[in-house]
Amino acid sequence: MKAIAVDVGVKVCGYVVCEIKDCQIELLVEDEIKTHAQQSFPKKLSFIFEELSQVSERYKPEVLIVEKLYSHYKHPTTLGVLAQVRGIVILLVEKYNLGFYEFSPTKVRKAFLGRGSAKSSQVKKMAENIVGRRLKSLHTADAFSLVAAFSYGRRISSWGFYFDKK
Repeated sequence: MKAIAVDVGVKVCGYVVCEIKDCQIELLVEDEIKTHAQQSFPKKLSFIFEELSQVSERYKPEVLIVEKLYSHYKHPTTLGVLAQVRGIVILLVEKYNLGFYEFSPTKVRKAFLGRGSAKSSQVKKMAENIVGRRLKSLHTADAFSLVAAFSYGRRISSWGFYFDKK
């Protein structure tokens, strides 16, 4: 099964495409989509969608995985902006008939590192240990951790445990 996972952001969206076979995860591609500060917000959204559409057409993933939204109560505007970017990313599900999975950031880190409060640098180090090479950024490492959490969840569900699918 091929999966695309996206670490949603306005300035930088990190993404990975992975092949999942049994308990093995093969990283096929990792990259970032960087928007330009002078672009209007609608242009940024369009750019992110078009870039991810090209990736989807090239690699033909079967599922899309993203984090559930979380924002500190002191930054409600950030939540609104990220929700719009996340909505654009999720449109890929309909356009390419993908399965859709979402996980809370804490659950992803708990599944990936055993601690829900782990730092991004720890996520990156673990992801690099798994893939056997350096990753481009914290954003692509976070996206990889989403694939790992998904793979782990599939494994658990094959043992008869409930796995939440959206």
